[in-house]
Amino acid sequence: MRGTGSPRALLFALALLLPALAQGLPQARELSERELYWFLANRTQEVVAVGLPPASLGEALKEKRLTLVLGREAPPPWARGAKVVRLGGTPMAGWFLLADGRFFVAPKGAAFVVVESPEVVAVLRGYFAVAWGK
Repeated sequence: MRGTGSPRALLFALALLLPALAQGLPQARELSERELYWFLANRTQEVVAVGLPPASLGEALKEKRLTLVLGREAPPPWARGAKVVRLGGTPMAGWFLLADGRFFVAPKGAAFVVVESPEVVAVLRGYFAVAWGK
């Protein structure tokens, strides 16, 4: 992902993840796009999107408390009313979601992975809070 800080800062964030993961393996599930849409639409309330997910999944986020963490790309129509945090630089090269303080969601080939780990989400949210100055 471009535009999210220096490689050193990203390595630091990853180093912070290791102790969280050492406390136990988080639950991880692989979902199809249809299953992920249902999960996002029905099981989440608050979502932080780092980069832009595909529009087909974005539609499931319309009614959520949504924060978009973006480079210089424009928010899509489905994200009306979302809080937008700019990291500057170039557009994001990829995307992932942090949902309800406990789910990390990311693409994995043709599917999507959902990792249930409040510790992992807390570390990533902390990294981005520092990056955007909160």
